[in-house]
Amino acid sequence: MKQKLILAVLLTGCISLLFAYNPSAGGELMYQLQTPDVLADGASVAGGALFSASAEHIAINPALTSEEQRIVINLDYTALAGSSYGQTMFLGTIFPTKYGVLTFSGQGIFATLDELDLGNCFTMRAGFSKDISEELYVGTDLACTIGSGFGIYGDFGFYYKAGSVKWLPFLKDVKFGGVLSGCGLPYNNSSKSALDSEAAVTGFPGLVTPHAGLSGTLVTTDKFKMGLSADLAFPTFQNIVFDTGLQMLIADFVRVRTGWNFNLRECMAGKASYIPSIAVSAKIAFKTQNSFMNKNGWAESEVEIPAGYRQLTGGVHAISAGATLHLGMQDNKEPVIKLWDGEDDE
Repeated sequence: MKQKLILAVLLTGCISLLFAYNPSAGGELMYQLQTPDVLADGASVAGGALFSASAEHIAINPALTSEEQRIVINLDYTALAGSSYGQTMFLGTIFPTKYGVLTFSGQGIFATLDELDLGNCFTMRAGFSKDISEELYVGTDLACTIGSGFGIYGDFGFYYKAGSVKWLPFLKDVKFGGVLSGCGLPYNNSSKSALDSEAAVTGFPGLVTPHAGLSGTLVTTDKFKMGLSADLAFPTFQNIVFDTGLQMLIADFVRVRTGWNFNLRECMAGKASYIPSIAVSAKIAFKTQNSFMNKNGWAESEVEIPAGYRQLTGGVHAISAGATLHLGMQDNKEPVIKLWDGEDDE
């Protein structure tokens, strides 16, 4: 009886708060419109099972760049096609140091469609992440949005490498992640695509939003890997958003990402999209004889070329493409220890 009473009180409290939550339809996805990867990767705060870090990921979880050892630069463009045309542009970089990993990014959004009115704005973001141990990684960032509205806010996140988990026997290399996002003043644009057109528009993405997620691998072979992720978010404690993603890596060359999102409040308002998203990318290694690149140890580097598609609220089509440059090659070889000079390698 007591449990039922407590549940009733909690539900009543949540329902009483719903009137104050009125973002733009699609507003919770504002920072997933940056690159093909986050557009279609299930927005996992645990990074996804087959994760490759680039600058846009600090908008999902600022801790996700903490293991990156190379300088990463990415440039991306997303077209938004509906009743009219909108677009987003993204430029970001990751810069590892001996103290931690610095990340900087800029995102321009020009989206005043009837179905998806996010306004015209520019977001600058700076993040710092660091490993606490071999299993635990933390990060924080600060973002400022100017344009049709103004916002300044910070995010705090972590992820934890759990390895094997007894209650998830079908997953390997399990990771857990958590984020508290939107701590500050959220961006607020008087959107014509608000969930309730007769009420005042509230800031978006949600103010003080907790996120929790997990990821892990399902299949691991020499030529093929597959993993999944699942996340829950509670924007302003007045909505529930579920994200899930499936990732595949083929021959360490082609990466396929697909994701699906369920937004409870958009569903209730009849403005939700239920079609899965998809992104495909190819990683290409290259060599250069440029003296500057050679001097900095970047003679051998990698570039990843992604493209992605997602149908957004109101049938708006998001088509995204870009390029991510990893300077230098990842060192995956274990060190060889010799006890005496001249000892043969085993």
